[in-house]
Amino acid sequence: MKTYLDCIPCFFRQALQAARLAEADEDTQRQILVMLGRQLADFSLDSTPPEMGQILYSLVKNQVGQDPFKEIKEKSNRYALDLYPELKNRVKNSSKPLRVAVRLAIAGNVIDYGVPRRFELKEEIEEVLSSEYGIFQFKELIQSLNRVEKVLYLADNAGEIVFDRILIEELLREFKPELTVAVRGAPVINDATLTDARQVGLDKLCRVVSNGSDAPGTLLNHCSPEFLNMYQTADLVISKGQGNFESLWGEKKNIFFLFKIKCDVVARHIGGREGDIVLLHD
Repeated sequence: MKTYLDCIPCFFRQALQAARLAEADEDTQRQILVMLGRQLADFSLDSTPPEMGQILYSLVKNQVGQDPFKEIKEKSNRYALDLYPELKNRVKNSSKPLRVAVRLAIAGNVIDYGVPRRFELKEEIEEVLSSEYGIFQFKELIQSLNRVEKVLYLADNAGEIVFDRILIEELLREFKPELTVAVRGAPVINDATLTDARQVGLDKLCRVVSNGSDAPGTLLNHCSPEFLNMYQTADLVISKGQGNFESLWGEKKNIFFLFKIKCDVVARHIGGREGDIVLLHD
């Protein structure tokens, strides 16, 4: 997906938010914004938003000397793990457990500190489970799962990966695929890394790998050869989150995107509305 002019103010807001979260002084905050402006002057709108995201968060991290989202990620994982038994029971007691697990995975996508929207996680769960709006190509997903052996699951945020764990458990129980989960290669925003995956127990369910990149999405030309081999040989890719959508939409691959629409730009791009749930086959 290309970058739109509407994305540019969002880049500045994200940079300022991350700098303030790291408790940078005003001079450092200003310097970060000035440096970002220089980067944007040469940035092509034909590039994807996660490409600029990679640049801006590296810039912030270099200036403040730390990962400003480290503590938030740990708290998100702990909070979601506290909810896990209740969520697991909702799936187990449902007449359509996989459908509920998919919706829960989408609900978990609200745990995103790269967007300005406030959220109440428990309210979000109820809203997504009962929502009649959005794009939800569940039948197409089932049809594809019945035909494939190798599934690559692209994780998104810390905390959210607990919700992914519930869906992955259902996928393994019902379809028994050879399933691999990929996380970010280094910290960026509150995106999940190998540390987060281990904290929530994903590594005990299936193979978990790093994609080798610190972009807030999946930029294939920045990923490791190991990840690219898994991507190319996977029969089906399940892509979580808006950043993965922005970077992979249009790829010639059997991909299902799961996320909540968090901005008007993406809403217009796919013909939805901000706040809609999305299960979309590319």
